[in-house]
Amino acid sequence: MFKWISLVMLCLMLPASAAQAQKKGALSPADYEEIRGLFAKYAFGFDTGDAALVGSVYAADGTFVVGGRVMGDSRDKITAMVKAPGAGKPAMKHMPTNILIEPSDDGARGRSYVALVTFQEGKAPAVTGGGFYTDTIVKTAEGWRFKRREYQPFPAGAPAPAPAPAP
Repeated sequence: MFKWISLVMLCLMLPASAAQAQKKGALSPADYEEIRGLFAKYAFGFDTGDAALVGSVYAADGTFVVGGRVMGDSRDKITAMVKAPGAGKPAMKHMPTNILIEPSDDGARGRSYVALVTFQEGKAPAVTGGGFYTDTIVKTAEGWRFKRREYQPFPAGAPAPAPAPAP
């Protein structure tokens, strides 16, 4: 009889424990996957000049900050910054790495590095910049979105990566 009572009590406690985990900001595997998609859409959107794709990763009142300077404080202002790649200009690509997503009281926070790589016909790809992102990510009616995305470039005087050895 004691085993049955214990089992019933455990079953009654499990839903409460799951609800408490959600309140504390637990993220499901689906949440992690959807949030990772924001990082990819952001990079592809900027690299291809797809303003709608960039806009789709931000909350309507999202903010984008570069080096401490607010570049856009709404989805509309952020998408207005996106420009199509110019003909004859080197094509720069965002290469996000080490994406870290953690639960937070607001929803989630993200951090990642980014290497900015320039591709130009007839030349080897070159790392032309980079830095790191710090993100506040919230769950909206549209799904997970960046509420605040801050990009901090690596210092201008940082040493360039060593060139790859010749084959």
